[in-house]
Amino acid sequence: MLKRDLLNQRDKIITQLKEYVPLIAPFFDLDMSIREYSKWLAEFEIDRVQEDRQRLIKEIITNKVIKLWGEEAPESMGLRFDKRLAFNIADHHQILSHPFLLSSNLISSADKYSNKADPSAIVVISSGDVPPNNYFSKGGFFLHGKKVPLFSVSERESTSYYIPKRDFGFVRRARNSELWKNFDANEQKFLEGEQQKINSLDFSRCENYIDQISIVVKGLWPRIFDRTVGKIPELIYITQEELITECLINILNEKNIISDTLFDPKLRENVLENFRGNVITWREGEQKGTHFFWRKYPGQPRSLRMYVEGDFLVPVDRRFASLKVRLNSGEIIGLLKTREIYPSLFTIFSVLNTYAGVRPLTGYGSAVYLELFKQAWIKTLTGTIYEKENERIAQVDTTGMVAGLVLFYRKYQEKLRTLYAHDIFCDGAITKDYLDMVMNMRFSDVIKVGVAEMYEYYANKYIPVKKRLRPNISFDDLASFYFDWI
Repeated sequence: MLKRDLLNQRDKIITQLKEYVPLIAPFFDLDMSIREYSKWLAEFEIDRVQEDRQRLIKEIITNKVIKLWGEEAPESMGLRFDKRLAFNIADHHQILSHPFLLSSNLISSADKYSNKADPSAIVVISSGDVPPNNYFSKGGFFLHGKKVPLFSVSERESTSYYIPKRDFGFVRRARNSELWKNFDANEQKFLEGEQQKINSLDFSRCENYIDQISIVVKGLWPRIFDRTVGKIPELIYITQEELITECLINILNEKNIISDTLFDPKLRENVLENFRGNVITWREGEQKGTHFFWRKYPGQPRSLRMYVEGDFLVPVDRRFASLKVRLNSGEIIGLLKTREIYPSLFTIFSVLNTYAGVRPLTGYGSAVYLELFKQAWIKTLTGTIYEKENERIAQVDTTGMVAGLVLFYRKYQEKLRTLYAHDIFCDGAITKDYLDMVMNMRFSDVIKVGVAEMYEYYANKYIPVKKRLRPNISFDDLASFYFDWI
């Protein structure tokens, strides 16, 4: 395709995104380097009430680190919290793979990659409410554009939060599915070694799959970079579900906007009405989303959606009507402790961002829906006893996009290719010189590389069918204009 045609498609996409998704329009003209942008992400204010609420979050994360790595781990891993919390919430709780999610851990924390002798750890609050067959993993990971399966077809719809502890036998799965023949001898040798490395990690403290992923991510992350980069900050993944579960166990016996959302019928009804239709909440007529919590599917690592009926949450699947949950603090807390229910994204972001004032560092989807989410909360609380919370909610900045941008490329036979994590592990780590070049690139240039993939997401949710474009370009195509220094 000619350069003129590529750029013409790019410009049409950007024009339409600015029109139909105006919340992201400023990103396309943002005249900051990636390093400057990363620094800006930490520049925000919260009040003393939010600071106090964030202490619980810090304590829960610290306890999780101790559980998985031992009493000395918080100090040895550099777990040091800023006064004001900002977390990457765009990630999925899975093995390192997709370039969108690799880059988010750089963009959100660029100051930690400066040859510091003792960089503080990066904490990612990732989503465990995802099936293995999601957009970013498709049931496994990728090497040189070829899929390596971590899960069987029968596990495609499992919920990560409920998957039990397992072995990472992806070589066996590849051989059994005949995918093995897609890899040449060098790739097969690499995958055999990679499987050995992962399965040799210490999973002895793990209770389930999400614990294992935290261990795997910590083990893999330093291998992204070569020794010229210096000391690499630890990367700690904790699921949103387990973090907010522990928060709820501590705050649902108090009177606050979260407990009253669940237990006060008037506020609850206003919430159900004002949040209906948001991407991450509920559309009951289409059986989309769940009200406040997901319920464990009996005997399987899956989830049941539930809707409010009177003072109960009742599974939509009437075969499980007996699993209804009474909306009172004792029953909810008891079921959270036994992992029979877990918080939905509505409840997660209500606690994390609305109540505690944590700044969400977002993907291109959450950059939009969390701003709409914030406005819905302000509308809901206006005229109530909690109206004073609106000033705090209004100052939560949802414009910190860190995912959806690709920073890692390499030339293969003179053509630029996007790098997935295992491409880097196999073909060579990222150098300090490369990292410095990337960090000095303009944010507006980097985001333009990914517009075709972003467009697919936004078009399905916000752009009328008759207006949708049909682009046939990828971030590999557009990267050639912005990463021509490689």
